[in-house]
Amino acid sequence: MNKMKLGFYVGIAVMANFALWIFLKQTFPLIQEENGPMENFQAVCLALTTILSLRTAKRAANAPGVVLFSLLALFAATFLVLEVDFRKMDLPALNKIMNGRIRDVWVGSLWLIGLVFLGKNFRPTWSSFRSWLRSAAGVLMLCAGLFWITSALIDKGVLGMSDLFREELMEVNATLLMVWSAILAFKALPHKPSGPAMDARARKSKA
Repeated sequence: MNKMKLGFYVGIAVMANFALWIFLKQTFPLIQEENGPMENFQAVCLALTTILSLRTAKRAANAPGVVLFSLLALFAATFLVLEVDFRKMDLPALNKIMNGRIRDVWVGSLWLIGLVFLGKNFRPTWSSFRSWLRSAAGVLMLCAGLFWITSALIDKGVLGMSDLFREELMEVNATLLMVWSAILAFKALPHKPSGPAMDARARKSKA
């Protein structure tokens, strides 16, 4: 997919997403509240992004690919943990794990492990990252990042008065682009042969 066509599709998707949530806001005034439809949409998109990125890492044929897509999965999972408010759920054990110091410890530990693997494979992973960044999946993730930044600026009141609906509007677009990016990355990698298929390919290469 060339960049111009991708830009066209992204523009259409974002405008349609904006229009959908603005329309729904007229019917459901509290749509942007904690654990409401907008946050639930974000949670689903982030969960899908995490799962797809992990499956892409499993498909990767080399260590740099595994590290890159595992870190992208962890990136999306971190957003999921931070965005979803588990305190309103009547699940004390889950609330304890997903909030406060305990959450910070296990999330930080996962990032530490990921960075250790990144350090061991830095040059090839950096090369894979640059290639991915130039792909349609990478461009979509960059666009998602711009929406996250805009959301943070709205939250801090930098772009005028802080407004929860406008903030959530940026985030539903960010998460939509993230899951779109994950789908493209997953589809771009061929299936890694295993079992009999791998043995057959190995025998064929030796012949």
